[in-house]
Amino acid sequence: MKEEFFLQHPFFTHALSLLLGAVSSYVVWWFLNHKWLPIVRFGGEICRYSVGKEQALYVCAFENSGRRNMVDVEVITRIGVKKFNNSESWIYFSVKSNASQVPVIEPGRRALVRIFDERQPPVYIDEPPPSLRVKLDSCRTLEDIFMLSAAVEVRLHVFGFDSFSGVRHHFESPSYSRNDIRSGRLNGLVVVKA
Repeated sequence: MKEEFFLQHPFFTHALSLLLGAVSSYVVWWFLNHKWLPIVRFGGEICRYSVGKEQALYVCAFENSGRRNMVDVEVITRIGVKKFNNSESWIYFSVKSNASQVPVIEPGRRALVRIFDERQPPVYIDEPPPSLRVKLDSCRTLEDIFMLSAAVEVRLHVFGFDSFSGVRHHFESPSYSRNDIRSGRLNGLVVVKA
């Protein structure tokens, strides 16, 4: 009799309701922000497309392998040069690409990012230092940029909003080096021979 009274007491029922509500809200929040969201997968290589006889463009690919649309996607190509002119640290600068703003990327869809085009000079988002800029202006290929120093890397930064929750996510590609450039064409996220 006392046990039945305790289970029906308002304090117990309110405390149990509060606990169940908090746990179920956390579970739903966790799934929305960790499982049911856009997830970006990056290709492991830079694809070098031949354009004409002596020119090329360099492309990276990524795809939304998650469960929801990514909207208002922003892509930044970031290049880092280490120990340029005997400096001890990295010098980073960003360049615009053809995919700087993408309205929507559905689940299972990929985006191609042109990170360097030999037919036109790069457009900088944040200017490199003048001494590096002079060297960059003389680079005709992406391979030339990789030769500026012993350590040069290219990374893609992808920012996008989850179409359901409105949460903005940041995804960073692996670091691409000179050894990651392959000539051919992209088949999904993999570079294959043309």
